[in-house]
This record gives sequence, C-alpha cells and structure tokens, in this order.
Amino acid sequence: MLQIKNLKIFLFLILFNICFSQSLYESVEDLEMKWEEYTTYQKEELLSFIDFLFQQKYYDKCITAGFRYNFLYPQDSLIPEIYFFIARSYEQLSEYKKALEFYKKSQNLVKSNSSLFKSNQYRITYIYLILGNFKEVNKISEVSQDPYLITFNGFAKFNDLDFVGSKNEFNKARKLFKSKSNRRNLSILMRACENVEKLPNLNPMRAALYGIIPGGGRIYLQQYRQAIATFSSTLFLSFSLNRNYDETILSKWIPRLGFIVIYGGSIYGSYKGIEEANMGRERRYINRVQRKYNSKLFLNFPEIKYISNKP
Repeated sequence: MLQIKNLKIFLFLILFNICFSQSLYESVEDLEMKWEEYTTYQKEELLSFIDFLFQQKYYDKCITAGFRYNFLYPQDSLIPEIYFFIARSYEQLSEYKKALEFYKKSQNLVKSNSSLFKSNQYRITYIYLILGNFKEVNKISEVSQDPYLITFNGFAKFNDLDFVGSKNEFNKARKLFKSKSNRRNLSILMRACENVEKLPNLNPMRAALYGIIPGGGRIYLQQYRQAIATFSSTLFLSFSLNRNYDETILSKWIPRLGFIVIYGGSIYGSYKGIEEANMGRERRYINRVQRKYNSKLFLNFPEIKYISNKP
C-alpha cells in the first residue's frame, strides 16, 4: 500500500511540474509579445510626435526627437526620412550648413529614383542658391530637365549678373512648367532680365567732369560716403592752406600734397569706378526685383510632408 501511495505522489509531482512549466512558458511568451507590441507603439508614437513638432513649427524640439529616434532605431528603414525632417528643421532655423549636411545624409541612403531623393535634391539646390554657391547650383542643374532645378539655376545666373543666361534658363523652365502661376512669375523675371540690360550705363567722362567739384564725381556714381569724405577732407585742407602764420617746409607742403592727392584721387577714382558703379546699379535693381519675385515663389515643388510607412 505504501508503495502505491508513493507512486501516486510521484506521478502527481511530475504532472504538476509539467503543468507549471507549460504555464510559465506561456507567460514568458505572452510577456514577450506584449513587450513587442509596447515597443512598436512607442516607435509609432515617436514618429507621430516628430511629425507633430515639425507641423507645429517646434523645429528645435523636432531635431531633438529626430536624434532620439536615430539613437533608438539606428538601422530602421525610416532613418532617411528622419534625416530629411532634421534637415528641414535646421533650414527653418536658418542653420543652412547643418541642413545641407543632413539633406546629403538622407539622400545618400535612398535610391536615385525615389521621391525622397528628389525632395533632398530640391532642398540642397535651394540652399546652395541662398548661400550664394552658384557653381554648385549650376553643377546640379546644368543637365537637368526638371523645371524647378532649372529655375534655381536661372536665379543663380541672375544674382551672378549673367542676365542673358538667366533669361534663357527662366524661358526653358517656363516651357516645362504646368503651373500657370509659375509660368507667369517666370515671364516677369524674363522681362526683368531684359530691363536690367537696358539700364543706362554711367559715363566715365561725365564722372571725371563732375569730379572737378570735390566729391561731385562720387555723387554721380551714387557713392555718397566717399563723396562726403572727399568733400570734408578737401574743405579742411583748404582752410589749412589759407591760414596766416609762419610756415615751415612741412606745414607748407604737407597740406598742399594732401589736397592734391585727395582731390586728384577723387577725380581718378570717379573715372575708374564706373564699372563697379554700373554693377552696383544692376545689383540694386535685381534686389528690388527679388523683394517680390524671388526663389521662394518656387518652393512649391513636390516633397514629403509627413513621415510615411509608420509601423
């Protein structure tokens, strides 16, 4: 009887152990599943948070959240898009060199035929344009048939005072655009290129003749600071020459030499400053044009607005 009783206890313990082990296994598996769901939820929430911060213009916080995502999920397939929104945030904060760095990082991680690659290309070209790196704009756009890139190249030439080349680029882009507003704005910019070429150039002989009056040549060239400096200096030296006191050799000739140098230099400077003055007039004209018709009008290119493919 004792043996049978011990056998029953032994079998009961085996059965209990099997059941307990099975229950424990299921609990661990269940916990793992729940943890996976929780981390996925966290990941999606962080992506949505990045979208929210960017749309609400909290750009510095968007950058921080983007770096946090990159730290938590460095191998994730959405890292190129995270880099893009980090770059967009830097751009909005006018930190253009940082923006350029992350646009390039994003672009290097995607295929050249993807929409994200093109979004980065537009932004990179635009930043080179506003940084004044016109050679890079030309390098990106010279063989392109994309109207936005061609337009940016037109602006690069416009700011580089190449008005014939600028007009040609604007005309090429105008033929490719479907948007009526873009075509209209490009037509206005083409007319601006024609008008700046018609600006009357200043006459070097006239500048020299006006220069007979101290500072007069500089006024003709619209170099008002130099005109005031020249007039004040010659006036002061004239008073020095007309003083009645015992003159030494130095006190006699230094004012005279100073007067000759300043007065003669003003006439010569007015004559030689024509090219610079004409360029200055052209720059003032294109700046007036671009107060209303600038490259920001053409930032309506297609690009990603939100992080896509969230888990």
